[in-house]
This record gives sequence, structure tokens and C-alpha cells, in this order.
Amino acid sequence: MTAEQLPLPVPPSSDSPARRLPSRISLMQATVVDAPFDDPGYLFEPWWPGARAIAFCEHGSLRLQVAGMADALAAFPELMPMPEQLAEDGVVLDGILLVLDDAGRPDPDLLRSRLAGEGRPGRPAYVAGDLLWSGGQSVVARSFGVRRRWLEAILTPGDRVTVGRAYVGDGTLVAEALAALGIDGLSARQLSARHRAGPASDAWLRASLLAPEPRPRPTLALILRLPLGD
Repeated sequence: MTAEQLPLPVPPSSDSPARRLPSRISLMQATVVDAPFDDPGYLFEPWWPGARAIAFCEHGSLRLQVAGMADALAAFPELMPMPEQLAEDGVVLDGILLVLDDAGRPDPDLLRSRLAGEGRPGRPAYVAGDLLWSGGQSVVARSFGVRRRWLEAILTPGDRVTVGRAYVGDGTLVAEALAALGIDGLSARQLSARHRAGPASDAWLRASLLAPEPRPRPTLALILRLPLGD
């Protein structure tokens, strides 16, 4: 089962007034596990080779929260149109910043250059993985499965901002496909879990993968497709 086949979430009550977005979000941190696994209660996707970033979208403007950066948007100005891809205002996303090379492959060196303020090489992209606020209301008390489906419902994927492809239950199969592409990590999110700051325990797990043999870095487009049958 893919993430797209999860039940559609129920929007927040319109009786609740919209609030101003918080200035910062305390991050949830994944727990490292020894190996991939199968579990119908988890959503599996790549552990993206990038920088964690919280995106605040309000009144048509974007603000990015990235560790160690006072003004992350100055290093990634190409992402400013992100709010135009959202069907709602007052949205906070949790995702990963990537920088792609000329062939469309995530390049850690280009990302480090941007984060260090050494120019703006490459092409930035943002892969959203979780929805924390929507319509000016916090949704962290909802289950991850609801938040994820809601994220997919309000974000229209584009060249620079998208939602990653993910699968329910088939962790070992996803891990094999990722390892074959040279991706060295698997993310496993518990569908029933709420978002909470700090260590995630079983709510969010990370497994390291060993590629069968060295190979060129895959393009973002190829990673998003994941060569698996639906």
C-alpha cells in the first residue's frame, strides 16, 4: 500500500479560529534501529541526504527554520514561491532541504556550500514529510497517518517542492530498492503516532542501509519514483 491509499483525513473544525504561526518548532528526533523491518503500522520512505528544515508559510510568505542559520531563506531564495503550491494558509511543514547538481542528483557538497554561505551553487529542492500546522491551527495532536494524507491533499508537487513517495508496511522491500539506488537510510514513521518534540521512541525510526555496490548518485526524480510496484 502506498501513502496515497491511506484514508483521507478530516479537516480541522472551522469553529476553531486561525492563530499566528509559532516563531520556532521543537523538532522530533528519530530513533536509530539496527535493520529494516515490515509492519503495517508504519510508513516507509527514503532517509533523504539533506538538511532538516521547518517551513512556515503564512500570508503568502515563507520562513525557514534550519539549525545554525539565522536567515536560511537567504541561502535558498528559489524556494520563496512555496506558499503558492499550498491550498491553505497558515501552514507549517517538516521536511528536508536538498541541493541538486546539473543532472538533478542530490549533492551534499553543494548543500554544504549553501549552508555555509558560500554562494548559491546547484538547484535547491524541498521534500516535505510531515504537516504540523494547517489553516492556522496546530495539527500535531493528530496521528501521523492523518497529517501525511492531509499534507498530500494541500500541497501540489512541483519542481522545487514536493512530497516524497512512501509505502505502508513493506519496509524491507523499500529498503532493498533504496539500497540498489545507493541511498543509505530508511525512514519509518508510525501511522498512529502524534508529533512530539525530542526523542521519538517508536514513533519515528531510522535504519541504515548498505548499498550492494558503489554506484553513481541517483537523481531526485528517480528516488521519488522508487522502482516498486503499487
